[in-house]
Amino acid sequence: MKKLFFLLAAVAVVLALTNPSEADFREHVRQKEGLAGTLGMAVADLFSGSKKGGIRRENFLLASRFYVGGDGILPRENVAWGIAGFFIETQGR
Repeated sequence: MKKLFFLLAAVAVVLALTNPSEADFREHVRQKEGLAGTLGMAVADLFSGSKKGGIRRENFLLASRFYVGGDGILPRENVAWGIAGFFIETQGR
């Protein structure tokens, strides 16, 4: 039982340490979509009406949810989950 606990604790620590940040997600979009993705993020930042930018991150310690909008004129739209340094997109981006 102790081994299982330590294994689960080690997995949780690894997931927490590799939890991607907002900058990691922005870089992911830039690499995947190129100029169109960069321009899309710039437009979202412009229309967000917030100093924090158009792309936001909800941190759940082991994983993060990334979304666009939620304040200003853009409605909130979940775009991806990030876990262990990878991104799982939740819509057809």
